[in-house]
Amino acid sequence: MFSRLLSSASIVVILALSLPGEARARRVEPGAWQPAAGVGMRLQRAVDLGGAPPRVAAAAWRRLAAELGPNAQAIWDADTHVPTRVWGLGLPAAGAMGSSLVARRVGDSFLAAHLDLLAPGARVDDFELVADDLSAGIRSLGYVQTYRGRRVVGGQLSLRFKHDRLALIGSEALPHVRAVLTDSPIGDDLARARALEWLRVEYPAATAGAVSAPVILPLVGHGPVRYVEARAVDVASERPLGGWTVYVDAATGDPLARVSTFVSASGTVLYDVPERSPSFGERVLRPAPFLDVTIDDVPATTDALGAVSFDAATVQIGLGVRGDFVRIINKAGELASQVVALDGGSDVQWSGSDDPHLDAQLTAYIAGNFAKEYVRAIASEPLAWLDGQVNLTVSDNSGACNAMSNGDDLFFFDGNDNCENTARIPDVVYHEAGHSVHNQALIPGVGLFEGALSEGISDYLSATITGDPAMARGFFLDSQPLRDLDPDGYEWHWPEDRGEAHDEGRIIGGTLWDLRTELIAEMGEAEGVAHSDKIWYESVRRASDIPTMYPEALLVDDDDGDLSNGTPHGCLIDQVFYKHGLVGAAILGGKVRTLAAEGDGSVPVALDIQAAQSSCIDLAPTGAALEWRVRGTADVQEATMTATAEGFAGSLPPQPDGTVIEYRVTADLSDGTDTRFPANPAYPWYQRYYGEVVPIWCEGFEGDVSSWTLGTEWEVGAPQGKSGDPDAAFAGDKVAGIDLGGDGRYSPQRVMNLTGPIVELPPGFAVYRLQYQRWLNVEDAYFDKAEILVNGELGWRNFNSMMGDNNSDVHHRDSEWSFHDVDITPVAFPGTIQLTFRLSSDGGLELGGWTLDDVCIVGVEEPPPPVCGDGVIAAGEGCDDGNSEGGDGCSATCTVETPEDPTDGAPATTGDDDPETTTAAVDDSATAGGATDMGGCGCRSAGGAGGSSAWMLVLAGLGCRRRTRRRPTSALRA
Repeated sequence: MFSRLLSSASIVVILALSLPGEARARRVEPGAWQPAAGVGMRLQRAVDLGGAPPRVAAAAWRRLAAELGPNAQAIWDADTHVPTRVWGLGLPAAGAMGSSLVARRVGDSFLAAHLDLLAPGARVDDFELVADDLSAGIRSLGYVQTYRGRRVVGGQLSLRFKHDRLALIGSEALPHVRAVLTDSPIGDDLARARALEWLRVEYPAATAGAVSAPVILPLVGHGPVRYVEARAVDVASERPLGGWTVYVDAATGDPLARVSTFVSASGTVLYDVPERSPSFGERVLRPAPFLDVTIDDVPATTDALGAVSFDAATVQIGLGVRGDFVRIINKAGELASQVVALDGGSDVQWSGSDDPHLDAQLTAYIAGNFAKEYVRAIASEPLAWLDGQVNLTVSDNSGACNAMSNGDDLFFFDGNDNCENTARIPDVVYHEAGHSVHNQALIPGVGLFEGALSEGISDYLSATITGDPAMARGFFLDSQPLRDLDPDGYEWHWPEDRGEAHDEGRIIGGTLWDLRTELIAEMGEAEGVAHSDKIWYESVRRASDIPTMYPEALLVDDDDGDLSNGTPHGCLIDQVFYKHGLVGAAILGGKVRTLAAEGDGSVPVALDIQAAQSSCIDLAPTGAALEWRVRGTADVQEATMTATAEGFAGSLPPQPDGTVIEYRVTADLSDGTDTRFPANPAYPWYQRYYGEVVPIWCEGFEGDVSSWTLGTEWEVGAPQGKSGDPDAAFAGDKVAGIDLGGDGRYSPQRVMNLTGPIVELPPGFAVYRLQYQRWLNVEDAYFDKAEILVNGELGWRNFNSMMGDNNSDVHHRDSEWSFHDVDITPVAFPGTIQLTFRLSSDGGLELGGWTLDDVCIVGVEEPPPPVCGDGVIAAGEGCDDGNSEGGDGCSATCTVETPEDPTDGAPATTGDDDPETTTAAVDDSATAGGATDMGGCGCRSAGGAGGSSAWMLVLAGLGCRRRTRRRPTSALRA
């Protein structure tokens, strides 16, 4: 069991519904890892359902895709950049179905050729074959990942052969495993003590058991992975009930993370039990199968129909609640038993309708056997758990409104005023059995246990047995269900309905229920249910999370080992999984560009798109909208973009000089969803600066950079595209960045500074600005801070969501070069400027950090003094009618004349104030960078002060004359 827990991430609590007023330990979400304080790791896998490969994987993907054909598809782990599933035409593997040796030889050759994609940084001998499973017409090879002889927790590769073709590839491998190994790991007793020290804060009665040999624990977050050598400790608690695998640092004993190992149930003997629950549906008489009985004190066993044979007209039969496959444990008192007379050819009936604790025992026994028999009819190969005895503990009063599975045995809690005794609800027993089936049926090295997936597939098992998508009616003592897989007018959808594991599980549960419904419509009731159940069982054996159920379902349905040519029910599967957001065949790819300003000062914005199409799914972009606002304001304007051959086009309106506009593009899809550019939740806007600027000092990192001070981990060179970094400079060949030559991510618990030279600021400028190109990936500023210091003062910092240790997860993730403007005037008073780009990290998640290019300090000159009578309303003028005469509504000094005093008296009015009134020297909260060619500084007429073409021509002329002195330039330097 212990080795299974390490490889499968094991099992967790289900149906944990804490009610108001109940004091209990913190609820453990199904499948969720719980990191120790200060340890950063993701709580959910981030996936890309079929989009373009990550830059770091592009070359390796092209090589594999060339072999798999033009219809090659993949699901990507967005954090590790590893494809969790790959499928397409498939590769010939003659003899693989009939010979393990052939399959392994093909597998070894394939992995050697493509390990750089499936497990970057690993070697073939880092993977150990642990499973060679031939069932349901699929041969599955499973490999677990190691590092210097130590198991990498959760790391695995898998290959699936069908019809002598390598049809589907899976990888949950961890990339670039590097860990500091200790020569003297802590002993077993210390490991147990440190694990209990952590757990007993919430579970005072916890006890520790087996301790593993050292393993490598990946701390996966929204970016690169940190690896720690650890020891795994089995911990259990009876009150409150629970079980965990706890990982502690192998060198120090410090707790790292834990994962729950509980999942959150002839004469004939007939038990009278609820069909659905005591408060919903009828009571029914069910045969008690495979029950241990006594016939006149002689042991016997009933058959599958509850029948037992004897050689007398009447016997005394002893009844109970234990048998070959189910063993009841009653926490509410003595185990149910009775002795009654049984006549030949008749039956004996036992009811607990008036005794909840007796009813719980009888119902759990019947439902537990029924669930096993149902799955036994689906399984293509024998499953030991189905044919062994499982313990069902009922009426546990240490909790309420709950039921659990530890991956083997099942546990059901007593009822109270709010909810039913869960052992009296067959739906709940079926659900809990689903968790144990999931855990027991997983193919090692191929599938993985994941909590939300297990919740959903267990809901499906309950629903397919009862024929009702509304599960556990009567749970709350009425007819309402606990969960509904098919609510009226709504479909559970990925990723909008992600979250708590039971809720998230409804996505795949609803998908499977809809698949069952459609297969019934196409194949008929019996065949449709049978095929749907087969897809359910065989897919959950091989899937690692909810998104990977889609290709696994296709594989089960396939008939020739070539997934690129479709499957017998492929269109139906596509449509159903797409309806729930689980098909990535039409993911929208796009790029936002700005073009040269028009004569009226407006700036064209283009969205170039390419939407992949599925022959079974009609999806296309239907429209796009351009939004913008002046930085520092909340007033957002929106305009509909026009369709073009390349995508969509719109324009930003003219703006006064000195304005920073923030903008973004939203593309609508034909299914009612949308996608946004930029895709950075912490910085969801592009920027453009309007007006003329003069470069004072610029650095492109192409030449001598000796004037810069490169602190810890900072480097100058060509970017490598690692850990979310760019794979090319914005301009030229080189950039400044953190850890360009390693794995690309910054280190924990460090302060990393890049400090520029002291720059003299010439006089004569009204405003000084920093304008540069940025590619930044950093954790939420609640944990890690990316900062710009100007003369030691804070000029900018990444977004801080301030949501505490568990919920601060709005990470800054640039996926393109972004133009960024910072007003540095308030700290420019010494006449010099020195820039520092800083990154401060904590001990948890580490991402790619800073990458910089085209860093410039620019100046904005004072506007020329107004000329009254030139016909242009300039700053300080209330009017200008093109003459210097008064009496015509505009005075000789360009003030507005009133009717009472036509020549003087009316106070002057001015043009708009400069909207840029802040220095941005605060945490960034809702501002953004720009796309690759987004505008910045420059000699251009992107927004004249008065808006007239004549005034813009004057500005252009002045700018061109200045070019000989200070060479005004543009941030649009591509």
